[in-house]
Amino acid sequence: MNNTVQAIVLGTIRYGESSLIVACYTKQFGLQSYMLKGLLSVKKKKKISKSFFEPLTLIEFESKKNRDNKLGYLQEVNLLNAYISIPFDLRKKAVIFFLAEVIHQIVKEEQQETNPGLFNYIKKKLLWLDKNDEIGLFPLKIMLDLTWFMGFYPNITEKDAPYFDLEAGSMSFRKPEDNYIDGALKTHWIDILGTKFELLTSLRLLKHEKAALLKQAISYFKLHLQQFKPPKSIEILNELFKVS
Repeated sequence: MNNTVQAIVLGTIRYGESSLIVACYTKQFGLQSYMLKGLLSVKKKKKISKSFFEPLTLIEFESKKNRDNKLGYLQEVNLLNAYISIPFDLRKKAVIFFLAEVIHQIVKEEQQETNPGLFNYIKKKLLWLDKNDEIGLFPLKIMLDLTWFMGFYPNITEKDAPYFDLEAGSMSFRKPEDNYIDGALKTHWIDILGTKFELLTSLRLLKHEKAALLKQAISYFKLHLQQFKPPKSIEILNELFKVS
């Protein structure tokens, strides 16, 4: 029996001349991949729009859980929530491409386990991004919040400590040998962790500070997720930080 599946598109790979394989993070089954036969064909009359498979698009379809890492097949797909601004805003699209790479890597760590809380969080924040014009610290805040679901959320209970030890994931009164944040960046790190999305605009960081903290966040992920690699779209996001 098929289930109604809610999914977040993570990425696509072209298969043959006209087909597409799409990787999705689903609420019901975790990470799944599906084949869309003939989607790219110019001759075939298509029921599904290829625009549905842009990174982090929210979709819905009927399907069973794929067995033994095999591909599922989709015949019909609907938008779960249609974006209003993201497809037409180059700044937001840069954020989307970056986060799609990050999310794809972290859900691989879960080995296809379901995590409705993580799914709902990502969905909620994508809709928030679609409705709000201020991007600012959004990608950095998302990255840090995702660590809560992955089990390595930064421990900042000792806020007065002069260092944040990236490897230990906690504040430190002793200077670590490597991989730490201190000074103004440490203060900003703590502030971002403790600020709700609705109040992020109250935090004012210099352009180079945003880029430096994003670099530290990526280092934090690399230290705590064995297979994590820096997203290829990081340079585009750093350019965005220069103007946001």
